[in-house]
Amino acid sequence: MGRIIYIIYILYLIGAGFYMSKVSIGDEKVIRIGVLSQNEGRLEKFEGLKDELKNLNYEEGKDVVYEVMTAPNDYTEMDQLAEKLVSKKFNVLVASGEGETRSLAKTVAKLNDPPPIIFMGTLSPIAIGLVENEVFPETNVTGLNNYHYELISKRLDLLKRLIPQVEEVAVLGDQRTIYFQDSQPGLSQTAQALNIRYKMYDITNEQDIPGIVDEISKNSHAILIMPGSFLETHTEEIASYALLKGVPVFGVYPSDIERGCIASYGTSYYNQGAQTAHMVHKIIIGYSPKSIPVETAEKLSFKVNLEVARKLGISLEEAYLGFADEVIGQGGYH
Repeated sequence: MGRIIYIIYILYLIGAGFYMSKVSIGDEKVIRIGVLSQNEGRLEKFEGLKDELKNLNYEEGKDVVYEVMTAPNDYTEMDQLAEKLVSKKFNVLVASGEGETRSLAKTVAKLNDPPPIIFMGTLSPIAIGLVENEVFPETNVTGLNNYHYELISKRLDLLKRLIPQVEEVAVLGDQRTIYFQDSQPGLSQTAQALNIRYKMYDITNEQDIPGIVDEISKNSHAILIMPGSFLETHTEEIASYALLKGVPVFGVYPSDIERGCIASYGTSYYNQGAQTAHMVHKIIIGYSPKSIPVETAEKLSFKVNLEVARKLGISLEEAYLGFADEVIGQGGYH
């Protein structure tokens, strides 16, 4: 008899779980999700989110609807768009990154019953003040730690090991980002351990790219790009000018090797969005963001572009090529 009762209980839980997934927040028939993105490039995260929610049986237009607002690297406009999104009373607010999360969190802080905010990838949410505890956020904000903060020093390490002849690295950052200054102790420690020098460059304007790259080419042997909305948008231009000056560029995202970087290490926009979809699903079936731990990126990729190395006339360390998850442009490389 006890076994029968147990089986009935399990079947009840399965049925209840399916029911909850379809009934959704507040018994609404259609879940409304508002998405804020700082630039068009980050919308690839939204594509990952949408595709994975579809895999979880949320049909767009029937079970879930989306509204996406994009601010083209304009922090003032992003605050305004956050106000608009919050005023529309979505069931869930989704932020594409750190800046978007801050704008939404600042806006909903004025409300007595703020909606849940899920971030689709930002660096060290504790270090930048988004949450106080990653296991128990105890706030209406949770999401995915994409490890960008921790990976800045790791990218410098990979760059030196991949191109051993590098003695000085130019690190391109955006002082408007919170980690421009905070990352420097880690960079300094890594550079000292590798016996190389580095110099920080602040770049916030597209027109400054040629001049800064030209200056870098006179002193440094490679460029390391830091995470940030502006630099994400202009990685291809930076790599293009650097190629003309004979300087290799190490990127942030896996796709950066297709944009002219010699190598990159990180997690893709799409994978960040897809992983975040499971956290949004938890919100939909009734979990509080306070009880949903911040997750870490599941997929990190080290990628190398040998075609860029060939154009630059650079020999890469064969031992570290073996560690790459993907190597492109191998034809004609020696």
